[in-house]
Amino acid sequence: MSDHNSATNKGLGFIGEDLFIEGTVHAQKKMVVSGTVNGSVSGDQEIVVTESGNVIGRIEANIILVAGKVAGDLLAHKRLEVNATATIQGEVQVPSGQLLIKEGAQLEARCTTLNEKPQGVISSS
Repeated sequence: MSDHNSATNKGLGFIGEDLFIEGTVHAQKKMVVSGTVNGSVSGDQEIVVTESGNVIGRIEANIILVAGKVAGDLLAHKRLEVNATATIQGEVQVPSGQLLIKEGAQLEARCTTLNEKPQGVISSS
């Protein structure tokens, strides 16, 4: 039981190159995707899609780093970084000024900046 707790405390989820997952994956801490996920990947902190990683579906997290392939929508609450080896097809939502696309990346997407103002607040002036 103590081995499980020490692995959990490290805060890293890993989907290896030889894994294919169909369905929904959620990580409370950092998640690294080196295999294939056919479905959605979400996390409370950071999602990394490595060069060998392939996600066919939606990704949502505070920070998203993509070096592999994503065919689906991306919602980054804080920052999205697209490496030169990345290929992205879908819709991208990210806060203004928090999208970094490195030279060589292939991006075929509709990009939308997130509204940083709180919803439902009406000023009475």
